[in-house]
Amino acid sequence: MVIVPPNPCPFATEIIAIDSLQQFQPFSPAHVLVVGSLMLIWWRIIAWAVKHQESQTLITVERAFAMGYLLLWIGFYSWWLLPINFNPATSFPLHICDIVALLVPLAILSKQRRLVALLYFWGIGFSLQGIITPDLQVGFLSLYFWLFWLHHATIVGAAVYMVVVHQYRPTRKDFYWAMGVGLAYLALVVPINAAFGFNYGYLGRSRPSQPSLLDWLGPWPWRVGAMAVLSCLGMALLLLPWEWMKPKETQR
Repeated sequence: MVIVPPNPCPFATEIIAIDSLQQFQPFSPAHVLVVGSLMLIWWRIIAWAVKHQESQTLITVERAFAMGYLLLWIGFYSWWLLPINFNPATSFPLHICDIVALLVPLAILSKQRRLVALLYFWGIGFSLQGIITPDLQVGFLSLYFWLFWLHHATIVGAAVYMVVVHQYRPTRKDFYWAMGVGLAYLALVVPINAAFGFNYGYLGRSRPSQPSLLDWLGPWPWRVGAMAVLSCLGMALLLLPWEWMKPKETQR
């Protein structure tokens, strides 16, 4: 016979649900639910696009999506640049995810290889970290909560979309390009952060408000070097499967 102890807090489930409406908690059921839902949505989008490859319908939908997302990007950052909202420490689109989000519509519209390469290596390599350990405080009731997830999920989803639907295959040249632009970004943003006390790209003195990988990389400025090394290793791992498949494709 199994004796089930009484629930010490009969309203625990309701309290958790209410808390998730007001404040986001990483690795919580709400976190898993949101990520799982977004993965399902993008899986359905990609599956639909594969069925309509090279069709005029797909071209029209891609253009409409890209233009709509570009307008959303412009509107979102224009809002933060208005005098009433402007804060030089946060309003400029200088985070990696801000830049890659702009690459999403540009890459889809142009199919330009260098843009797609940055979307792939930066989008999956960097923005995926924002999904796993999001720097987010507000819960479901906040508009910013939904914009945050739309922002990051679209970046990662679009990168996977280009691989599956448009058969993008990264090469070493693409890897070197993405790594070189990343080092240029580092050289630009680190001095700005150091001079003005900002934290763009999380390359400044402060750390994210939520637990993240940065908590394990030591104090500033030494963790900037560790971040650069880990970023290059992460992009190398994204290249590795395609390098491994090259001999098989050659044999075929």
